Parts: sequence; C-alpha cells; structure tokens
Amino acid sequence: MANASPEINAFIEATHKALAPAVRFNEISVRAAEKIVRLNYELMGDFLNLGLAQLHLGSSIKDVPALVQKSTELTHQFVEKQTQRSQDFLKLAGESQSDYAQWFDKTSAEISAKTTKAA
Repeated sequence: MANASPEINAFIEATHKALAPAVRFNEISVRAAEKIVRLNYELMGDFLNLGLAQLHLGSSIKDVPALVQKSTELTHQFVEKQTQRSQDFLKLAGESQSDYAQWFDKTSAEISAKTTKAA
C-alpha cells in the first residue's frame, strides 16, 4: 500500500480535531441514556413486583380487612421505593447537566482560543 501524502494526513488529523467535541458530546449522551434506561428498567420491575404481590394477596388472603391492610403495606413500600427512584432520576439529571455544562465550557474555551489565535 502506498504511503498517504502529508496533505491527506493533515486532512484526517484536522477532521479528528474538528469532530472531537461532537464525539465527546455523543459519549456523554449515550452514558446518560444508558443510566436512564437502567433506572426505567428497575422502575418497571418495581411495578411488576407490586402487581404480582397484589395478585398473590388476592388469592391467599380470605378476609377483606387483612387484604386491605396487606395491600396498604405493599403500596406504602412501593411508594417509598418510588420516592428513592425519583431522587435517583433527579441525581442523574444533575450529573448529566453538569457533564454537559463542563463539555460546553471546555469546547467553547477551545474554540475561543483557536479563533483568537487565528485572528
């Protein structure tokens, strides 16, 4: 294979430098999306577990007051879990916002430095 000319190498290097901020932005986005998907998966598991537990209660308890009491306990536990999940979502939103802000600050500083250097 023939050696690439210096112009092609310079073009490839310039392309990598130009696309580096977009690549970093995509990495941040994919990481945030993965965390959101994982949290939603856990959330759906909680809903499924609640439904199965209530279904099991309906078939195992014979008197209505005991059914209501157990159902209330299950719902209370579910609400506590969901409170924690909502706090996890808020934490994730804050982390993602911080990551995007850092990316923006770094990218804008690099661009400003390049433009002032070129001028």
